[in-house]
Amino acid sequence: MICGIILSGGSSRRFQASGEPWVDKALYRVNNEPMIRLVYNALSQVTDGIIIAVNNMDRALSYKPIIPGADYVIDDERLTGPLAGIYSALNKCSEDYAVVVPNDMPHITPKTLEPLVNALMGFDAATYVYPNGHLENALMGVRRTTALQFMDLLIEYGRTKIFDLVRGLPRVLFLNPLIHGIELRSLINVNTRNDLMASSIVINGQVVKNDVSVIREYTINDVVNKDLNRVMGSLWYTLMTGDPWPEFRLYTEAGLHFLAAHVLLDSINENVKQLGRRILSSFGVDKA
Repeated sequence: MICGIILSGGSSRRFQASGEPWVDKALYRVNNEPMIRLVYNALSQVTDGIIIAVNNMDRALSYKPIIPGADYVIDDERLTGPLAGIYSALNKCSEDYAVVVPNDMPHITPKTLEPLVNALMGFDAATYVYPNGHLENALMGVRRTTALQFMDLLIEYGRTKIFDLVRGLPRVLFLNPLIHGIELRSLINVNTRNDLMASSIVINGQVVKNDVSVIREYTINDVVNKDLNRVMGSLWYTLMTGDPWPEFRLYTEAGLHFLAAHVLLDSINENVKQLGRRILSSFGVDKA
């Protein structure tokens, strides 16, 4: 059984047009349909029920006439951004697995989602990585129980970034869309009005040629007990020791350079953090 989760709690700041009233990006029409309805249509074909995570009840009320068949949850206040919605929705659903999609992926298709579902038979999470090492943001499949256990630890550690989830789970599969026949257009996130005009995603350079599996054989108890030998190469080792290099090396050698850059931001050394920012800047990320 698969639970579908749509994240719709963001403020859509970059989507707004100067001088115009605020627009809920989820309700913006693409091909004469609200974006969130297009996401719902694709997700409903590969899941057994859908939960929409929002940041307030007024937003849920505005979506219900468009998507009356979904359940709605409010983002958990102990987390921020996509993690808050994922956490609340996972606590609401009862299925073993979940597929998470942001509300701003209007070109998403069931074919794009199916590999994420299939990967969960052997992994705690699955997401897409572009051939240049750039990670997809909040599009992922997760094992519900395992994800919730480790998200409880993220709350304890005060972690809030979406990439902390894949850094903290023991077994994660990063899927290269090109070898699965996935059209890159289906992975477009609409952050600005200009993104609506994009016909595909432009990728410069190639470091990832196949799927990348990151397998670390630790358990939730290993993290709680701070067994450094078991958790080496994970978010937990980096946080416990202040040493980012084992985790950085793991992702760098696998071609997951975008994720490696985020690891450097957890260093206590400002020069190391600056290197992480420069790597992210090369991917077009200007804030980290």
